[in-house]
Amino acid sequence: MTSPTAAHAVTNPPKSVPSEREWTDIVDRLHELLRPLEWAGFELPEAWDNEFDLEVGALLYADLWRGDGCVSAEYRPHEGVLALRPFDDVTGDYPDSYSLLEDQLEIDVAASDPAAVRAVKQAAGQAGLLDATHVRVADSTPQHAQEDFALRRIQRIFTPASEYRQIPLPDVLREVSENRWLSTFLEMVVGMVGRDVAPDVVPDAAALGIAAWCWRNNTAVEDHHLDTDVLMARTNIAVTRIVRQHVDPEEGIDWDGVEGALMNPQWALPDGTTIRSLFGSGWAEIADTVTAELHRWRDTDHELLGPYTTLILMTIAGSTSYTDSWWGQGRWHSICRHIVVDAVAAGLPLPAPYDQRGVEPFLADLDDPDFLTDDALDWIIDLPQAGIDGPRGLRFTTFTRPLHRQWDPFWLSAEQA
Repeated sequence: MTSPTAAHAVTNPPKSVPSEREWTDIVDRLHELLRPLEWAGFELPEAWDNEFDLEVGALLYADLWRGDGCVSAEYRPHEGVLALRPFDDVTGDYPDSYSLLEDQLEIDVAASDPAAVRAVKQAAGQAGLLDATHVRVADSTPQHAQEDFALRRIQRIFTPASEYRQIPLPDVLREVSENRWLSTFLEMVVGMVGRDVAPDVVPDAAALGIAAWCWRNNTAVEDHHLDTDVLMARTNIAVTRIVRQHVDPEEGIDWDGVEGALMNPQWALPDGTTIRSLFGSGWAEIADTVTAELHRWRDTDHELLGPYTTLILMTIAGSTSYTDSWWGQGRWHSICRHIVVDAVAAGLPLPAPYDQRGVEPFLADLDDPDFLTDDALDWIIDLPQAGIDGPRGLRFTTFTRPLHRQWDPFWLSAEQA
């Protein structure tokens, strides 16, 4: 994933400045490496600053933004290194900004694609860059600045709706407040359990939001809970996976596509078991309530909020404590690694067949856990042999809690000085 020696492993730097075509190839590969971050909502620059050094070779660098959050990127292709660094607004030109990293990541990308892309995805995921940003205002920030920060969040959420509807923002906010169902959702999900989630579009988080709030919550699914948590986990994974196919950061959410996929009588787990058969006689009520929830969001999207504001709300909805242990989030691999490594260190045996195959094959299969045995999936959920004081599985480990950033603006520090 990362290599502490990569920065010193100069392979074969060129003796002259790359040609225009070679620079183009370097940029193309850099964008391929950054594809996981781009999908997670980061804006890649149209042009990269570049330098050339006889010892290091080519050097490209730029700041990558997602909303007000930023990370500084540096690519050293001839060393095979992609560095992601904390953003430092030393000039105060970006008073509303905050860094998305506290420590530097040096990612070894010398391997050919897709292994290098996978290394970037795992490192960025572990650092929380592939999930929605959780940001808190510094305790030392004056009350007026905290209020400004909260107001900017509301504006960032609903300005796209104003532009979509071509009406003033206050009119949108008035209509939202008059919609009892939507205002209740905003109060609970956006204002309470998701109050520190930045208003950005992260498609995978939006898919989790749909799975959580149009499938598990506000429907009859909980009333017909399956026999085991393993089966419920499998259906959560199946829902999240199929919803992902209908979430697009530009086009928005294809609600009719989501409905068609979830209501398809042939929709099944990887072993061929249809979802409707799992719920038996309860499926009719589940189908009615899930469909009603999808229709409500579809109509709200089309008639009131527009696609971009709806994506933001679903991103926030998929980034609360309700889904922080679900498959589909960017930190999933590192969460599973933490659980497995802790368990092994405590002397717990891995589930079969990984007690023979080892940690890395188990983690590789956990990345796409559809074909894990019930015993293996149950193991990662609860660590059945851990005991009261032992390590914890997905259900109880605190490692699933999101990483938090802090907004501590440069200009306020200057004023207070």
